[in-house]
Amino acid sequence: MTKNGSSSPRSPWTGMVPVDDTALAVTDTGGPGIPVIYLNGHVATQGYWRRVLAELGPGWRHITYDMRARGQSKRSADSNSFETHLRDVDAVLAARGVDRALVVGWSYGGFLAAHWASRNPDRTVGAVLVEGAQPDDWLDEAMEQRIRKLFRRLSPLMVLLRPTGLTPRMTAEQIANSNIEVA
Repeated sequence: MTKNGSSSPRSPWTGMVPVDDTALAVTDTGGPGIPVIYLNGHVATQGYWRRVLAELGPGWRHITYDMRARGQSKRSADSNSFETHLRDVDAVLAARGVDRALVVGWSYGGFLAAHWASRNPDRTVGAVLVEGAQPDDWLDEAMEQRIRKLFRRLSPLMVLLRPTGLTPRMTAEQIANSNIEVA
């Protein structure tokens, strides 16, 4: 988006954006409208947004990406921390030449969108939060232990699902920590 608030059309682009020790798979439709960056649910990929983009149409500039260790993005030695994911939003927008964007986040992406927008009000056109960003005081010690237990129990299934792209290439502990960290 230019300084005056309008977006200049670009050609559609799909590729890898290098960030630190990884590369993120990014798609930019290059539409003429407001740039919209879509932030995925914790184990989702950019593919989950296809129907939304089709419904909204080509008048928007849709930017989607696979978070670290998900979809076509590369695995990272980084801990996949919340702060890392916030920095990745900046990296994707910078790589695509976007100064201001509407952020749309679903589930875990809702937390990312809320935090990114609150830290970058001058770069945020607005934020749409879907099934995420609940109050930060809901997590207690017992809930934390239930989350850890759940992901330990799901670990064998997640290993089987990993080649399908339905789960991130992370350990059960990494996924549990990532979920706990946002609370």
